[in-house]
Amino acid sequence: MKIKNETIEKIKEKLENAPSEEKSQAIVEAIQEVMEQEYSGVISQYQKEFEEYNASKENDKKFGLRTLTEKEKQWIDRAIKQEDTSSLKRNEIDYLPETTVDYIFEDLKTAHPLFAFIKWAPAGVQKWFLSERGGKATWGKLTRAIVDQIEAELKDFQIDVNSLSAFMFVPKAIIALGYKWIDKFVRTILLEVNEEGLEEGIVAGDGKDAPIGLLKDLEGSVQQGVYPDKTPVKVTDLGPDDFGEKVLPTLSRKGKRNVSTIVIIANQKEQDTTIYKATHVLGFNGYVLADNYKDFKFVPSPAVPDGKAIAYIPNKYVAGISRMGIDYSDHYKFLEQLRTYTVVTYGNGRLIANDDAVVLDISELKPLVPSVKTETVTP
Repeated sequence: MKIKNETIEKIKEKLENAPSEEKSQAIVEAIQEVMEQEYSGVISQYQKEFEEYNASKENDKKFGLRTLTEKEKQWIDRAIKQEDTSSLKRNEIDYLPETTVDYIFEDLKTAHPLFAFIKWAPAGVQKWFLSERGGKATWGKLTRAIVDQIEAELKDFQIDVNSLSAFMFVPKAIIALGYKWIDKFVRTILLEVNEEGLEEGIVAGDGKDAPIGLLKDLEGSVQQGVYPDKTPVKVTDLGPDDFGEKVLPTLSRKGKRNVSTIVIIANQKEQDTTIYKATHVLGFNGYVLADNYKDFKFVPSPAVPDGKAIAYIPNKYVAGISRMGIDYSDHYKFLEQLRTYTVVTYGNGRLIANDDAVVLDISELKPLVPSVKTETVTP
């Protein structure tokens, strides 16, 4: 449901050519044109599924529906189905029930491979403690010194500090289908408008009114709230010779912690070319992943620049969405067709420790060439 580039260009041309006194009307017509093109298929699909659902009495799961709580129904009555918005103050945000946010969390994890390797704080939490096991456990009496040491190991960060905003339009034809279908549509749109922004923040956020991304140096010099990029480590292979000597000591803390799985994050182009060539060998049935890399997980992300990759330990990046809210307005001439929404997501994220991820320079990564050893057998 993303707006096609050619559609945007046509709309821009239409707006530029409109007389100044007709700009407002041109904007309305442009939005209507977008809605007709981008959502016509969705509306038709929902209406068809709605008829099939009512006729067959199939279970909700088949149609991506779920049973709503009373609180969720009340939220839809108030924020979605309400015709008279005069009782609401402008710019007043109506927050989604936490149960809805939890379902969106699950959708996010499925939609983006990277999100499966992120440690997510529960919805509604505003402060989250970052902790990792340090030192050794010993038997003995619980003393104040031990308590102080435990407290010193705990770090926390505020989840409810940064906001990610976007816009969406909900056709009233969807509203007419009822609670479950409104919920499905809202979750689908919230997923779409949030997923790319969330991933951008997790990978490349600079920490200023945004998460601290995997590409950033937690120990670097912070200028006006902005964290610097990590210095990339140049590797020519992902095996023991180069990656093993330059990167693994950091991730394993020179052997003091076990690292069973490593996530390699790079954009899709690098995954399909540079990294693929460096990790696959040609076998009898085509290219296969070399045994050296069975414990690697390769995850694409458009937020990683060309020539770079991130070696990351799973679940060492903590992220959370404390709240999702919707503000809306019907104060436009297209009142009868659409309701305009602003989606606001409050969240944050950061690595637990700086050495939980290493940025790689893969510009000179070499294709994998299997070594062949020959032996001469003397009879």
